[in-house]
Amino acid sequence: MGFFDRFRRPKPVRPQFDEGVAKRLEEAGKRTDQVQAVPAEPSEIPAKPALSGFKGTVKLELTVDDQGAVRAVAMDGARAGDVTELEGWAHRWRFRPAVMDGKAHPCRMVFEVSWS
Repeated sequence: MGFFDRFRRPKPVRPQFDEGVAKRLEEAGKRTDQVQAVPAEPSEIPAKPALSGFKGTVKLELTVDDQGAVRAVAMDGARAGDVTELEGWAHRWRFRPAVMDGKAHPCRMVFEVSWS
């Protein structure tokens, strides 16, 4: 990091809508660049499981409901023998729900988790 980078303000993160959400907003007569949205944020992530002998990164795609609970898990990079343990771990995560136009809203989030 350079000297002047310390004083720069971070750019705000804009929630990105997948095609399905963008289409529903368009059908409701709303533009995605004008919708007030706040992404879901983890409030509780249990300690990650020790995956014996595994080194690498697993990409988890979590579907989070409007209450902040994980409802579905998809993953890439996990060993077949670790999938059940990782799914159970991901289902124990809790989130502050995503909010769109003042209402809690389900969403999908992607996390990359590394083991070394």
